[in-house]
Amino acid sequence: MPRKTIALATAALAAALLAGCASGGAAPASDRSGSGSGSGGTGTSPSSTPTAAAQTRAEACTTLRSKVEDSAKGLQSLSDMQSDPQAAVARLEEFDRSLAEGIDAVQNADVKPKAEAFQTAYRDMVAKIQGMAKDPQSVDVSGFSTSAEQVQQAAKDIDTVCAD
Repeated sequence: MPRKTIALATAALAAALLAGCASGGAAPASDRSGSGSGSGGTGTSPSSTPTAAAQTRAEACTTLRSKVEDSAKGLQSLSDMQSDPQAAVARLEEFDRSLAEGIDAVQNADVKPKAEAFQTAYRDMVAKIQGMAKDPQSVDVSGFSTSAEQVQQAAKDIDTVCAD
């Protein structure tokens, strides 16, 4: 039981790190008013569909943060993690959906790959937590630790790109 609590708490911490990282060091938004939610090439003439180059890092970080912040707050309540691990896993999955929405809205070429790397690491960690919730005896502590470290590193990478 304590291992499940630690695992779920780590996932909640990872979500909180991402929400904090995406907001903590972002530079003020440029004088562009659009969020750059479209995709496309890097053409030099302005068009009605913003390109990845049109979305600044600050805009991308703000967009990502706005999509995940509320969901991350829901993960910070750790009270039911040990008593109802399935409900806790459902919250982790809800955060993943919010994260996916945030990543879809990010078009900046510097921020998007960092956000995608975070999501990949986070999904791996959630899969391990789901396994723990289903079968606590099958806990791979080393594998989970590696996964948690990857999530933390990916969150730091987002923090770095959003701080520039």
